[in-house]
Amino acid sequence: MSPGMRVIAQIAAIGPFSIVLSLPHKLFGYVPIDKISNHISNLLKESNDHGNSSLDEDDTSEGDDLSSTHESPPELEEIFSVGQYVRAIVSAVHPQGTIQPSDSAIPLGRPKSEVEKESRRVELSLLPHEVNAGISVKDLAKGMVLPAYVSSVEDHGYTIDFGISGVTGFLAFKDAENVQHQQESPSRRKIGSVINVRVKKMEDTGRLCTVSMDIKVVTGELAHLTSTSAVHPGTLVKVLVTGSSSAGVNVQILGAFEGTIHPLHLSRDAVMAKPGDKIRARIIWEVPGSDPKRFALSTLPHILNLQPRRLITSNIQDDDSDAGLEEKSIENAYPISTFLDNVKVMSVDSDRGLYVGVADGLLGSVHISDVSDEHVPSLSASSGPYKSGTVHRARVIGFYPFDGVLKCSMKESILQQKWLRVEEVQVGETVKGTINSLTDRGLFVSISGSVHAVIWPNHYADIHLKHPERKFKIGNSIKCRVLVVEPAKNRICLTAKRTLLESTLPIISSVDDVQRGMITHAVIFKISERILTVEFYNNVKGIIPLKEATETFTQTLDQQFHVGQAVKVQIIDIKSETSLPVASILKATRSEEVQQGADMSNIDPSQPVCGIVHDIHQDNVVLKLTPTNVTALLSIRSLARSRQITVEQLRITLVVGDKIDNLTVAVKNEEKGIVIVNIKSKLNEERDKKGIKGLDKTAKGPENEEQKSQRRQPGSFEDLKIGQILWGTVSKHTSRGAIVKMPTRLFAKLHMTEISDDYSSVILPPIGDSVKVAIIAIDTANKSIQVSTRASQLYSQSEGQISAPDPRISDAETLKIGQSVRGFVTNVAEQDLFIALSPTLDARVQRRELFDEYVKDWRSRFSVNQLVQGRILSVDRDKCQVEVTLRSRDAQRILESKKLSDYTVGQRVDGVIKRIEEYGAFIQIKDTRITSLCHKSELTDDANAAPDEVLASLQVGDFVRALIVSIDQENGRISLSLKPSHFFQEDLMEEEEDRMVVDHNVESSATDDDVDSENEDIVLDGISETENGEQVDTASKPSGSVPTLVVPTPLRWDAGQDDNAGSVEGMSSDEEEFPKKKKRKHMIQQDLTVDLHTRTPQSTNDFERLLLSSPNSSYLWLQFMAFQLQLSEIEKAREIGRRALRAVNFREEQERLNVWIGLLNLEVTYGTDTTLDAVFKDAARANDSKTIHWRLAVMLDDSQRHERAEEQFKKTCKKFGTSSKVWTLFAEHYFKRSMPDEARQLLQRSLLSLEKRKHLKTISKFAQSEYRMGEPERGRTIFEGIIDTHPKRLDLWNIYIDMEAGQNDIQRIRNICDRALGMKLSKKKAKFFFKKWLELEKKLGDATSADKVIKRAIEWTQNSGSSAT
Repeated sequence: MSPGMRVIAQIAAIGPFSIVLSLPHKLFGYVPIDKISNHISNLLKESNDHGNSSLDEDDTSEGDDLSSTHESPPELEEIFSVGQYVRAIVSAVHPQGTIQPSDSAIPLGRPKSEVEKESRRVELSLLPHEVNAGISVKDLAKGMVLPAYVSSVEDHGYTIDFGISGVTGFLAFKDAENVQHQQESPSRRKIGSVINVRVKKMEDTGRLCTVSMDIKVVTGELAHLTSTSAVHPGTLVKVLVTGSSSAGVNVQILGAFEGTIHPLHLSRDAVMAKPGDKIRARIIWEVPGSDPKRFALSTLPHILNLQPRRLITSNIQDDDSDAGLEEKSIENAYPISTFLDNVKVMSVDSDRGLYVGVADGLLGSVHISDVSDEHVPSLSASSGPYKSGTVHRARVIGFYPFDGVLKCSMKESILQQKWLRVEEVQVGETVKGTINSLTDRGLFVSISGSVHAVIWPNHYADIHLKHPERKFKIGNSIKCRVLVVEPAKNRICLTAKRTLLESTLPIISSVDDVQRGMITHAVIFKISERILTVEFYNNVKGIIPLKEATETFTQTLDQQFHVGQAVKVQIIDIKSETSLPVASILKATRSEEVQQGADMSNIDPSQPVCGIVHDIHQDNVVLKLTPTNVTALLSIRSLARSRQITVEQLRITLVVGDKIDNLTVAVKNEEKGIVIVNIKSKLNEERDKKGIKGLDKTAKGPENEEQKSQRRQPGSFEDLKIGQILWGTVSKHTSRGAIVKMPTRLFAKLHMTEISDDYSSVILPPIGDSVKVAIIAIDTANKSIQVSTRASQLYSQSEGQISAPDPRISDAETLKIGQSVRGFVTNVAEQDLFIALSPTLDARVQRRELFDEYVKDWRSRFSVNQLVQGRILSVDRDKCQVEVTLRSRDAQRILESKKLSDYTVGQRVDGVIKRIEEYGAFIQIKDTRITSLCHKSELTDDANAAPDEVLASLQVGDFVRALIVSIDQENGRISLSLKPSHFFQEDLMEEEEDRMVVDHNVESSATDDDVDSENEDIVLDGISETENGEQVDTASKPSGSVPTLVVPTPLRWDAGQDDNAGSVEGMSSDEEEFPKKKKRKHMIQQDLTVDLHTRTPQSTNDFERLLLSSPNSSYLWLQFMAFQLQLSEIEKAREIGRRALRAVNFREEQERLNVWIGLLNLEVTYGTDTTLDAVFKDAARANDSKTIHWRLAVMLDDSQRHERAEEQFKKTCKKFGTSSKVWTLFAEHYFKRSMPDEARQLLQRSLLSLEKRKHLKTISKFAQSEYRMGEPERGRTIFEGIIDTHPKRLDLWNIYIDMEAGQNDIQRIRNICDRALGMKLSKKKAKFFFKKWLELEKKLGDATSADKVIKRAIEWTQNSGSSAT
């Protein structure tokens, strides 16, 4: 083989970037994807110009990343098929052993087989203009067959390109029927497909040639010689036999050329031909360098018909019948690894090998290196063990498709090998191998000659090996089990885990092997929050839900399991839509326990039991009950309470093996094989002494009707009664308790306050457990049921009322002011805390009632379902509203507040101004929570005075005396008057005295926070407030428990008021708001008359008023969204964002962009992938698409969603590859994730896509990232290269110095400054460097070095001055 040789070949294999060709005389070659057709080559070139991306610059739909008009190259399997014949030309011949040619522009990858590896030596081309070189338009005579490719698809056919200048071909659809190969018959051929066509007609103009693909493409012979170039490989001709020799048969082609037929390519008829006979033959290659031309030909039938060689075999033992004959390809009739017991040596090539007879008409080739394991220098046809006629045992190791010959070996080592190919190895088989190498990626093992396998690190052993090199030595043997077989990747994965090696359980190697109830071993592949993903054999995956993985309560599964752990599982379900197995660890374990004899049938819930401590967990003690050996769980808190010690003391004293008596069975779960037990309380012991046996009493005597009705299971909702005792199963946990599944498909709610009589021991029962409940409430209208597991409810019917530390609270009527209560936190709002006292009653705790002292970050101290204790502060029985205080000092001063009915018209009251509006002032009456309005018309008696001026003279915090002018009991309003005519002269004097200011420069004792913390609830008309002044904060009670938005850069309204707020919140509630007159003279006064624009909005109305005046302010809109999110109103926050986009003027692009960013941030934190994608597409269409793309990627990265962020960065770089910023942000993402190698690869990719003017900027940014997050030495190397090529770029010098300053390396800074000042600089630039150097010396160096810099500057100035003169 030599470059320029034309040849016909057969496709042996098709890869992603190349096709493997079988060449004549047992050779192989390959065709890279860029050497197939001009169309495919152009597509590859366009992809390369786009920097390995399919960026579409003209895309009008900016929100759709996937839209692109750039056409991708077709898959090679779509335009070629194995067995197809093609005409090619040799492009290059590489040295033996070449894997990736150095001059190849296409990454071929590692060869997957020996054939592919062997093909890398010869590179060929299918490009028509190279294969058809030398053929002119005049040579295109009717009947001529030549290769071409489809350049376009038209309405009635294909446009064909021959690679010949000045002519174009046309192939009609009706003439495009393929007869060359059965697999190559698509209804429409793709552009770029290479085909063989026959000239049908040549137009008179000589520019259009009509072609066809009929049967004559294969059978048509070249009868007349139009030109010497018309004869080329692939042409079918009739030849004249001129002679024969040991080298083959010599023939003459059309009386003009000489040719030779090798003995390997002689058919039976050709062997019998005599000189002067004419036979049919096909030219297979052109002898290079011959003049005149010489050709090699073949008369084999499969080459004449351009079909893969096939053999006719018999399936039945009836030689006289043709019914059992079957046609097979060579590889199917004699697959690799087939043993050939008796092969006869037919011919001997002393230097190359043997040809042996395998079957009638089928030869096998044995290379001289495959004859024996010992070195054989040469072979002899007449003597020796391998002479002609000898019979041997051989094995098939390959085949040559073009020649139709098997590749065999007679080596004893090959005959002894168990496997020759990866696909022969069976999954689950136990194998022995030899360790070849150990790397960080895995352990590589040889299991059979050329068959190798890998053991991944998580399969080294049952436990994690910190030092695997100590266990695995190169050359040692190892016993493993086949885990995965992947023929497509030519890879075998093994496992060395002892659990899997010694397992006798059935294996799952495909989805068809999965059966319900099957017990097998698996390996944990991935751990999610509530799901374990396990891997069986051959990459079959399954899942284990949290409830089927462990019985112990855990927040995350990774606390009990680790990746790579081998577990025994039982298949419990198979998802029909995905065929994904669902397994259970618990059921597999219980199956063993059942086999070991653990029996729960003898456990009687009514009888006491005892157990032995088996294990001690964080919340429970695991017991083994005697004598049944059943596993039981006991709350460690209950055990500590019964022994009257703390949990910590119990952990010290309790040891495995201790015996615990006086246990009662609370829950018996036979399906899970466990029971939950409790310590028998002293109350039950006293009850037994009194002879009260509870429900057990019914077993000893006749049952009455009431007892029978209680034991009878209800048939429907109507059969339920309050007080009825039933058994149920916990089906779900909620934010306020659990859902219990009752008989006959009924569901009941179990509230947190109804789990136990002692809130300190409340633990939600696990999902799936059976619990004994009592019905406490039935809502017939909504068909809702409330149940309780309190002992006081379960036993009260037959044993009398049982006292409890936390008694049930049925409604607000039973509460008293000052009563001590406990409850569970249901919501932590902005200003208030809400707690549940019962299933139907919640209480509010205001911020000022939480602590005795000021606590700034008070919300972090509370969480949902946290137990708190406080005292009743106030009760509104009409509205069913309860106020609670958690302050310890309020126990002695809780008094019931006055109501409107306690006041009369004309009564004088004292108060303090709490708020001033444009229509009047709100005054809080002394010693009450009532806030009333004094209209501006009631401020003065002077008719000439302007009410607005009088209103402006008032200040928030002023103490006033007012007269009640009207009381509206129906709407809960009081109207006041401050007119002087309503008061006596001495009262006016006192009022004047009260308003005296002692010192305006001293800090005030009242701030806005005092006002904000009061209970003000303005009614809809904005004039007066509620009847008793209490604030009903319905907005702060969210519908569900949703976390509030975490704003990366929070917007602050009161940044300058923190100090004052701290002092105000720290004030004791014992201090009176209305001190005596003498004391008031020394009080500190401050003007707190502030406008709404200078304080934090506290309600939706406040925001609406502000937005009316500033509708284009994105700052206000984002604050409004954050306000709703703090109330867990996510949908309202979305609606506000959409309102903002409609309200903000379209010219305010930055303001609109801010709102879009806020919406994206909201969806990243709270939304789903669907809502996020919808907002993202809308934002990309409405704003600069690039900005939205990289902003979203950064948001995802900041929210720790790294995989989604990486995907978004890839899309951004693909779409905006010409932007330096997106590449540098992508690199920072990789650096933050400790993936420096991926970040560094981006630099090369970015330079292919960016304009040349942006290269320097991008390289500098990557170098800075290396300094900050990677390896400073790499960054230093990059900067050295930059300043060497661009020494005049002083900005780069400056950045280089700043980066070294961040490393605190003063010596390197000195060297850089010396080099920079050694260049020719202007005085201004030199001054800049000296100044920067001096600052760094003062910061990082010492005084001596700073003096040296000053001296150096003086010298430079003098030298520059002298040189100028």
